[in-house]
Amino acid sequence: MGLRLTIAFTACLSMTACATVDLNDVAMQSKPMTAKAVDVNVVQRATAKLYAVFSSRGFVQKDSRKKMRSAARVLLEGLEQKDVTQTAAIGYADLAIDRNVVLSDIRMASTHVEQTTKAAEVYLAMAPAEKKLRKELVSLEKALIASREASTIFEEALIKTTGRASEGEFLSYKSSVNELRDITNAFGDRVREAQIRKVDLVN
Repeated sequence: MGLRLTIAFTACLSMTACATVDLNDVAMQSKPMTAKAVDVNVVQRATAKLYAVFSSRGFVQKDSRKKMRSAARVLLEGLEQKDVTQTAAIGYADLAIDRNVVLSDIRMASTHVEQTTKAAEVYLAMAPAEKKLRKELVSLEKALIASREASTIFEEALIKTTGRASEGEFLSYKSSVNELRDITNAFGDRVREAQIRKVDLVN
């Protein structure tokens, strides 16, 4: 009987010790995970995905640099303006013939804009006050420019295929772009606040 109690008591001590070690390990591991969660840059991933999709689907123009080079040639070499327009690439609106396809593309674009906005909102809420956000701001500004350019292209495509640009999907897209603008401005405010604090410390 005494031997059984001794064995049982020893087993309990072993289980308690193991539980203590496991809890300590969990506590030690949870801290890096919390910090790491903020460092995972969902903003840059979301903006890169948005821009890649918009570029590949023709929602943003691919020939902007080409047009600038052509314009420079007009000034330097005296080429006629018609040479520039003839080399311009055919855009999304030029190829649009089906209203349903355009609306489907607008819905897809809205999804990417909304996902980017949500990622930015969560990231900004979790980021410590001392976190540098300039890279994220630049990425968001690029995504915002692409989204606004897509808005113009969608409007042209809708007018061509339906005669109007008042479709609910398009209005919803424009609202999503405005929300992306707002969170981009919020990142800009944080960056400016950090710059002001830095100047104050120097002074």
